[in-house]
Amino acid sequence: MRVFTNLFAVSSIAGLCACAALAQKPNVPFQPGEWNVNLTMVLNNGKPMNTEMQVCAANPEDAWNQKRPGQICDPVQFTRVPGGVHVQIHCKGGSGQVVTEMHVDMMTHFSSDGASYTENGTSTSSTTMPGHPPMVMNIQMKGQGKRIGPCASAAKP
Repeated sequence: MRVFTNLFAVSSIAGLCACAALAQKPNVPFQPGEWNVNLTMVLNNGKPMNTEMQVCAANPEDAWNQKRPGQICDPVQFTRVPGGVHVQIHCKGGSGQVVTEMHVDMMTHFSSDGASYTENGTSTSSTTMPGHPPMVMNIQMKGQGKRIGPCASAAKP
């Protein structure tokens, strides 16, 4: 069960963080299309976990419209900062009596042409199960993304 809840949390975080970089408010440079996203997460045990994925976004907010089974998220909070955006995310998910609550705090900086970005942040998740103390996972994250071209027709949002 512990492995399942940790994998659920990590896979959810990876998807959220990949989208966090693309889900920017207006006035942040952004080029629509297919994005290659690389994210390195350092878990509680100090071991890095690398994730690479592709995300299609016609508009910056499209990435957040992708449904994640079993997750309910508050509206994403954005704050413009010099050269980028501070993104805060809060989600809950799980099944039955196993519930994971997640908080993500990311700083994203786009290139001036809107075709690449870098991001740094943290995530804290707490998973509760009946009869057990909450399992808390703290993750340090560092990522980058690059627009690789137009979205494949089947992948368009």
